[in-house]
Amino acid sequence: MSERLPARLRALATELTKLREAAGLTTRQAAAKLGMSIATLNRLENAKRTATVADVSALLAIYGVIGAERKRIMAMVEEVNPIGWHGVQLTRGWPALANFEAEATGIVNFAPSIIPGLLQTPDYARAVIGLGGIAEADLPGRVAERMNRQQVLTKLVGPTYLAVLDEAALRRAYGGSAAMVEQIHWLIDMAKQPNLTIQVIPFRHGGYRNPGGHFSLLDFAKAPSIVYVEHEAASGFLDHPEDTSLFRQVATTLTRVALGSADSVNFMARMAADFERS
Repeated sequence: MSERLPARLRALATELTKLREAAGLTTRQAAAKLGMSIATLNRLENAKRTATVADVSALLAIYGVIGAERKRIMAMVEEVNPIGWHGVQLTRGWPALANFEAEATGIVNFAPSIIPGLLQTPDYARAVIGLGGIAEADLPGRVAERMNRQQVLTKLVGPTYLAVLDEAALRRAYGGSAAMVEQIHWLIDMAKQPNLTIQVIPFRHGGYRNPGGHFSLLDFAKAPSIVYVEHEAASGFLDHPEDTSLFRQVATTLTRVALGSADSVNFMARMAADFERS
């Protein structure tokens, strides 16, 4: 069994690795500049050693990371907790989420009210992101980031992906009727991909076990699973086995309540037709 590593430590390790590679340095070169052993730097990048503020501050100086990006990474260092993120205030972690999605071998999304980011069309994403108080000038960049995240689903060796959508996520017209027609047709097209499954829970199926909001369950080839939970006030990762086990049970229950994949596609086609008539 692989060693359980706290999600925050794994997220920071991935960020440090990407920054070194962006600076065009090998681990040997970076370690030499820092006066650190190659083994120590490797342990930092593999989340086998907790990075100190001094370690990361020196690495960022070598990698030429300044300004807001440096502030973000240093905040991650301060939040690293060697026993995980259980029982602490969760914080937003979009860069970390994108990194974890890129490494995952399996992803389960539950969406009670909004289409998951990995399945959103640009117009739909723009409408959703715009409601978050984002400046108009920043919207194109944020939408582009979301579209870039979606590449994990279509890469040569992509993860298995399951999205369980409540009917409410399909009925709420973010961006208007035309945007929803495009969005739902996109979902239908994506459902044809061999590694993707989309299931819908229609209103007529009644209530079900609801964890309280959107979540993503991510599985990895050589690391323990993690759960990303998303709420308005606080979002973040849970990595304790009892947490991931609970959400896996919830995901199994949701798939049993939902329509099968073929019936879900037919259901979405009827919804698209409804929006076309509106």
